[in-house]
Amino acid sequence: MSRKQPRRLSTPVAIGAYTLCAALAGGLVVGNVYASTYSDLISVYLDQSTQKVVTADGAEGDADYFPATYTDEAERDAYLADVGTRISAGGITLIQDDGVLPLTGGARISVFGQDSVDPVYGGTGAGSLDASTAVDLEQSFADAGFEVNPVLREFYASGPGAEYRKTVPDVYGEGEFAVNEVPQSAYTAEVTASYADYADAAVVVLGRSGGESGDLGMTPDADGSTYLQLTREERDLLTAVTTEFDDVVLLLNTQNPVELGFLDEYPVDATLWVGAFGQTGAAAVGQVLSGEVNPSGALVDTYAYDSLSAPANANLGSYDIVNSEVDRGNQYMVYAEGVYVGYRYYETRYEDVVLGNEDPAAFDYATAVQFPFGHGLSYTTFDWTDYAVTEGDDAFTVEVTVTNAGDVAGRDVVQVYLQQPYTDADRTAGVEKPAVELAGYAKTGDLAPGEQETVAVEVPRELMKAYDSEGAGTYVVGAGDYYLAAGHDAHDALNNVLAAKGFTTADGMTAEGDATFTHQVTVDAADTTTYAVSQATGEAITNQFEDVDIRRYDPEFTYLSRADWTGTWPTTYADGAWTAPEQLLADLEIPDVEDPDATEPVTGTVSDEFGELTAAMLVGEEHDAPAWDALLDQMTVAEMDELVRVGGYATKRVDSVQLPATVDKDGPAGISDTLVGGQSGMGYPPAIVLASTWDDALAEEFGAAIGEDSIALGVAGWYGPAANIHRSPYSGRNFEYYAEDGLLSGAMSAAVVDGAQSKGVLVFAKHFALNDQETNRIGLATFADEQAIRQVYLTPFEMMVRDADARGMMASMNRLGARWSGAHEGLMTSALRDEWGFRGVVVTDQASFSVFAYEDLRAGLAAGTDLWLNTDATLWKLSDADMTPSVLADMRRASHNIAYAVTASNAMNGLAADSRLVAVTPPWQWALWAADAVLGLLMVGAVVLVTRKLVRQRREGAAPATA
Repeated sequence: MSRKQPRRLSTPVAIGAYTLCAALAGGLVVGNVYASTYSDLISVYLDQSTQKVVTADGAEGDADYFPATYTDEAERDAYLADVGTRISAGGITLIQDDGVLPLTGGARISVFGQDSVDPVYGGTGAGSLDASTAVDLEQSFADAGFEVNPVLREFYASGPGAEYRKTVPDVYGEGEFAVNEVPQSAYTAEVTASYADYADAAVVVLGRSGGESGDLGMTPDADGSTYLQLTREERDLLTAVTTEFDDVVLLLNTQNPVELGFLDEYPVDATLWVGAFGQTGAAAVGQVLSGEVNPSGALVDTYAYDSLSAPANANLGSYDIVNSEVDRGNQYMVYAEGVYVGYRYYETRYEDVVLGNEDPAAFDYATAVQFPFGHGLSYTTFDWTDYAVTEGDDAFTVEVTVTNAGDVAGRDVVQVYLQQPYTDADRTAGVEKPAVELAGYAKTGDLAPGEQETVAVEVPRELMKAYDSEGAGTYVVGAGDYYLAAGHDAHDALNNVLAAKGFTTADGMTAEGDATFTHQVTVDAADTTTYAVSQATGEAITNQFEDVDIRRYDPEFTYLSRADWTGTWPTTYADGAWTAPEQLLADLEIPDVEDPDATEPVTGTVSDEFGELTAAMLVGEEHDAPAWDALLDQMTVAEMDELVRVGGYATKRVDSVQLPATVDKDGPAGISDTLVGGQSGMGYPPAIVLASTWDDALAEEFGAAIGEDSIALGVAGWYGPAANIHRSPYSGRNFEYYAEDGLLSGAMSAAVVDGAQSKGVLVFAKHFALNDQETNRIGLATFADEQAIRQVYLTPFEMMVRDADARGMMASMNRLGARWSGAHEGLMTSALRDEWGFRGVVVTDQASFSVFAYEDLRAGLAAGTDLWLNTDATLWKLSDADMTPSVLADMRRASHNIAYAVTASNAMNGLAADSRLVAVTPPWQWALWAADAVLGLLMVGAVVLVTRKLVRQRREGAAPATA
């Protein structure tokens, strides 16, 4: 019996085995390098901690600086869900109603539109949320007691109508905003026959989304409509519905002010703006339709008949600096409209017509504006009486008595507007004065029929100032007559002012005003000194943004002015293709910021005076307390470098001072896992819905609700709130921002900051600043005049600092003029810190890739930026030669700001003065090491086996097989 010969190992097989093992080894090395480089991001994504706190005796630390209100998860979730529903309920705005609302209890209704089954819950990118667990409209209507046409719903959900869904761009801006409403040809006979059994009312849901990295389409599509105009299919839908049903209710599940001129064409009985829903906001829709909740929201944007009529639209989009070769420095944007954003334009031009300063043929308010800023109706009526203004040294107190004169309970909003005088001196100096500007507001409680409440609105005298960049170079209170007027909206308030001046409808007014709701203040002589210094810090206020003004490079440029509306009307600057002067090309380059007189800071040293300090010992210490210097002296250069450079979605632990690491997440509508994984908190209706409540107390409660999730999830840093301006109706991220008005945006966001910081949230208010469009936001050179910058775009951020002591900001990705915002010293230090008194940390926006090289570390540090939103541990690393005394001094200052902000946050919970931070290896790293070991052993074993077989074959005199 012969023995079976062992199978010979062929040469190709042996080579393949060696190659495979080498490739696996290489892969392991690369994988481990990447895992080490992005270790913080991986830990955040997997929601695994890298540290724990223990006391000196080994017990877990118990210092509880910011205790949670809700320790039971189910109880907390129920409360947070209720907050989301109440935000929606308070923000839903009744735009028009012929008496059909509220609907009769138990009404059998047919709900139309593909948005009825696929509504807008949030936006894309940072503002997105998981809608899989969200309350939908069907549940909302059922809870309200309505019977919804099941055949029609099935048609949209899974029948032929399911083939039609809106589309939105992704986070990178790829894709398009498209409505894709169901065409009438898709409706079957069975569907149309079902209407008869559910004919008490038709509810039509129209939706428009928004998102990060892309603006809305302003160019008409093949059907001739922009994204904010009705599509042909939507018109066909309205035609069909208004023909079939007697009572038609329109729900605007929209993020931006869509054109509503079609309400004059179709017999729609009632229109509600409901905004986007978040996870639980849709529940409020049924409550409002049934009358359980009386709508009390008010618009935060002007609804023009022509959405393209806003002067900002002339300069919104993608425009090239054709001769620039600077990395991310070849696109520009000019805010040619100056201060005339939103209602500031429409109302001011209207007043000029009434005053006789503008040709009525050039502007007709009645055909220009359909619903003004601040407009909002109710199921009840309110009477206002007893308007009174008390003048104090620092503020005016405006009082109005509001009486519910209707039949159902409801809430009302009292809005107060200020008019400054627009004089020949202003025209000469180039100081623009809008006809009215929001100066304050107050929302009543829920008033029963016949009940009244006297509301008080405090208006700071400081609002009488205007920035004069060309003359005084600071804030000035001009001579002339000032008016404080209460109104139901901006237009109503202006009509009251005009009535006080003696004008009537005979002069072209759209309605008679009521002079009894105005108060006149006369300033005899211009005041150039009072507000030439900061009321917060005493710092002198001077021009800081001359380099952001396009006139630095084009002295002949003219911004929009009410002195000559037609002659200064904006056009697209340089027709969208600018051959820029050499000075701009030079300014676009990263600047040399080395300070030759800088002194290298002390590092790695324990103070003789204070002894060894820990971060917990400085909890509650003022920013300028001497102990901070002693603490910072203990930090090493390597620790400062890593703390500043690697701050993307987490900040580093600093062992020498026992500063804890933090986890930071995006999500201005709620802490979100969309971008970096981990756990999510509650997803709320977006900022535009919150602002539409005009309810500061609710905004503060929302901030505190964010804080509850912050504590529960261990996410100390929150990339929010977001407070840029609705500069144009077509800006893609308007839903994430509050309003077209800076004061409303500032009051709401300051209230949110108050609430969030009360729970120890480290807020990073964004996007600071002039990030008011998404197109080309990475490196976009944004130009604006200093008056507009200060009085419109910086106002919300200033209010967050001065009114709420915000301890964090996020720099925008665009440039201010030629300089990246984070490297603009006038913004980051002179205005933010010196004028406003900011004491905290400024983080960049995304800085994790080489594409963001213009967000230069040295330039940013020198200007006042502290932390790079960077997840790559190797990125932004400077050479030893570059770590000069100047850079180290800037890193020291940045480390101070970061440490101060962290010690004021709930990241300190559990860390007492006698506690220690202990590094913890997260489970994913143990798993990685185990995988390394197993794969390593397998590879070694494979190599050994193959090698031994080859050696044995050689010893036996047999060459390896070749095939």
